[in-house]
Amino acid sequence: MRAAIWQGPGEMTLGTVPDPVCPPDGALLRVTATGICGTDVRVFFNGDRRIEGPWLLGHEICGEVLEVGPDAHDAAHVGVGDAVHCISTLYCGRCRLCRSGNEHICLHYQLMGFDFPGAYAEYVAIPAIACKGLFRIPDGLSHAHATFTDPLSDAICGHKDIAIGLDQTVAVVGAGPVGIAHCALARAQGASSVLLLETAANRLTLAEGVLGQDRMQYLEVAGDDGIAAVRAATDDFGADVVIVACSSDRAQEQAMEMAAPRGRVLFFGGLPKGTTHMRFPSNILHYQEVQVHGSYASRYRDQQQALDMLARDDGGIRRVVSEIIGLDETPAAFARIRAGEVLKVVVQP
Repeated sequence: MRAAIWQGPGEMTLGTVPDPVCPPDGALLRVTATGICGTDVRVFFNGDRRIEGPWLLGHEICGEVLEVGPDAHDAAHVGVGDAVHCISTLYCGRCRLCRSGNEHICLHYQLMGFDFPGAYAEYVAIPAIACKGLFRIPDGLSHAHATFTDPLSDAICGHKDIAIGLDQTVAVVGAGPVGIAHCALARAQGASSVLLLETAANRLTLAEGVLGQDRMQYLEVAGDDGIAAVRAATDDFGADVVIVACSSDRAQEQAMEMAAPRGRVLFFGGLPKGTTHMRFPSNILHYQEVQVHGSYASRYRDQQQALDMLARDDGGIRRVVSEIIGLDETPAAFARIRAGEVLKVVVQP
């Protein structure tokens, strides 16, 4: 089959690889759409400890079911010909965390595109552990838009602890697709004002094309300007909730000082290798009683909610998908995404 093959940091080539075989306890999909995730962009340029080239990335997967293995008991809810989305975070369903409803941080979690080959290709094999995360795509929702279920569900999961309420101000740092999702969710939860901070003006322009002006302020910042910008926009009180939706240790440090007394801070974006520690302003935590939360991946309930939101196009969220490309265009897309020229790019083989 044809595939876009990651060869190592900064290099991807078009070529052919053997067709995947349907696992006896899994399924086989004809790939119809795969979103390019910010994680894949980071891995494209920096690599990842879990993989080495040649490798197939691509974990925001939609496809048509071609085959279901005879022992695929967790795939009994789908059949040949169904249009499905496969959530990338895979959970065992048996460990202590899974049993407590926290399957997103399963003790034995695995990932499509990392522990198993991804879907920048014509076909993809779905292993047994992933069959629980196959969702039928609702009628009327395109496969390209359905790929955003994965990152949108992650954002929904991130909001479970930060309690955004009516008349509150939310600051979101990072105007990529996930940052836009956080803004849309904050408004849906009643925020009176959402401040979207970004260092690149073109990213803010793209974000405004999705979110519009309703309860939004778009702030281009650099260096320590983010703290001053949030303080100025809130009469020096700070934001009730600050969400760091980018991969920056400096942004995480600054977020603490953007928060209001008893505010909530969410560290959403993972940090690249070599920058996984930060200077922690502990006096903010102590004297201002600011709460700091982390979030990773999503639960089954979040995934269903995300799919429903996309089916309804709540807040025009589908507009986050800004470009659809073919396999041949995939290698060149990563630099364009990193440069902020496009928002969400989806590959259709």
